[in-house]
Amino acid sequence: MRFSSDAERFMRPGGDRLVALAGMLAARGLRYSVVKTAEARHLLVRVGRAKPRLVFVAHYDRMPGTSGCLDNSCACLQLVELAARHSAEGAAGASNAAPAAAPAFLVAFTDAEEAPGSGEASSQGSYSLARMIKAAASAAAEAAEAAEELLAALVLDVTGRGGRLLLSKAPGELMARTGLALSPAGRGHDFLVSLAKRAAGAAGLGAPLEAALPWSDDLGLTLGGLPALTVSLLPESDASLLAAGKRPKLWGLLHTAADRPELAEEASFGLISAFLDALVNELGEVGEGSLY
Repeated sequence: MRFSSDAERFMRPGGDRLVALAGMLAARGLRYSVVKTAEARHLLVRVGRAKPRLVFVAHYDRMPGTSGCLDNSCACLQLVELAARHSAEGAAGASNAAPAAAPAFLVAFTDAEEAPGSGEASSQGSYSLARMIKAAASAAAEAAEAAEELLAALVLDVTGRGGRLLLSKAPGELMARTGLALSPAGRGHDFLVSLAKRAAGAAGLGAPLEAALPWSDDLGLTLGGLPALTVSLLPESDASLLAAGKRPKLWGLLHTAADRPELAEEASFGLISAFLDALVNELGEVGEGSLY
């Protein structure tokens, strides 16, 4: 797959990922905010003029010494283009009432996703970010004298290669073990699973494979009180291994110098683009009010 020069700059070993990502957003006319939580720095983009209904999440940090192509540059690039597509649609119709009613969402490019590899899960950047978002939502709801309405977070990780869509069961299993399955966060997770399945069907992708994937930002988000679901991709042969309880071969390349741009597949980008657009459309069908 051929990448643009700014995407190559983003993946270049040793480069400043935050600066490169901010440059891509600015080049597409997307306004962003830099949010710092502890030592992590996140980039947030708001799309649409209505109240955001969903947060799309991808971590931009990577293991040192790698290009981090699949983990997790491709997902970041896919969310940059998602924001650009839907922002452009809103701008094109700004003269009529449709954009104000169109689904609005946030895109969060998170830092310190890899932190739990050498520390506590609460040191993951998304944990502090979830707590900040939850506190802001609570304050806004209180100011409006309305019930608290949390956002839900759809996480993309390792979505640059393969044609089989995966949905992680890890957050749901964690909440079931801790008695939170019927809590707002548990209901939010169930909503995300249903939404993702409907979007996959609408995009003609078939039924996703549900499996307990390795934790991504869904760990910090879930522990921080924000409903979360991770979406990933695998080649069909690796998906068969996973379904049989075996480790996919592709995962052996992650966190190594082999995770290079040559691994990315254009067809996978097309698949994720169709899925995300269908998901935004499905979100619009939910209507106003609480998502779950």
